[in-house]
Amino acid sequence: MGHIRLGTLPQSKKWRDVVGLLETDASIDLLAAAASKASETDLARAPEDPGFQFVSSLLVKLPFLARAPGFEVALDDLGVGRDALSSVTRLLSGLESAIDRQSFETGHSSDVGDLAKAALLESLSVQMRDQLPTLFEPTPQEVRKALGRFSSGDNFALLARDFFARLTYRSLDYYLSRELANHTGEDRRFSSDAQRVAFQQALAQHTFEVSRIVESYAGGWYGKTIWQKQSLDQDSIGQFTRYAFRKMRAELARRQDSA
Repeated sequence: MGHIRLGTLPQSKKWRDVVGLLETDASIDLLAAAASKASETDLARAPEDPGFQFVSSLLVKLPFLARAPGFEVALDDLGVGRDALSSVTRLLSGLESAIDRQSFETGHSSDVGDLAKAALLESLSVQMRDQLPTLFEPTPQEVRKALGRFSSGDNFALLARDFFARLTYRSLDYYLSRELANHTGEDRRFSSDAQRVAFQQALAQHTFEVSRIVESYAGGWYGKTIWQKQSLDQDSIGQFTRYAFRKMRAELARRQDSA
């Protein structure tokens, strides 16, 4: 399939609806739902994008593989490199290189793949560092153990929620940020850059609250699909990500209706 390049929304009626809301005092609920509706075609196609598929496979597979024998070999096979376990920073760098290399080798570079890469690296950085010692540099064994903790249903649910919250926020902000500058200044919705930044922070918090809907089912899916069936194929992962996107969009719309 072709590369998924975002950015066609400013000409659509749904996007013009978003712009119209920005010209009012519409709530975060309304704006987030409207932006989600305007971008739903691109996001619905995301699970079919090769770049996104590779990132989502890392999200699902890495915790499971970290608990299994031969993890260093698996890291080599993924293109991350076994020396990536020397630190969280090295692990994230190895993952970023592997994702970029996959995009280059397959010729599939896409905006949605780049957004997913950023969301994954941010999620792993935050979630793993919360579990590691802060006074001393962690050992490779501690880095692997921290990653492996996400292989439990409850912990994977937290990681998946964080990933989809960050990805959804980045997707909405990808569109909104280009328009927000047009609504910043005297007698506009945002009188200053500080107000605009505060709005973007509120939007990020909103998407995190919405992502609870993903957490509520991700753990059960992981236990049943990954541990019981040991289905690590892309079809199974694709079903998971498609459902997660649908749940996020539905919850954004529900919050709009109740606003």
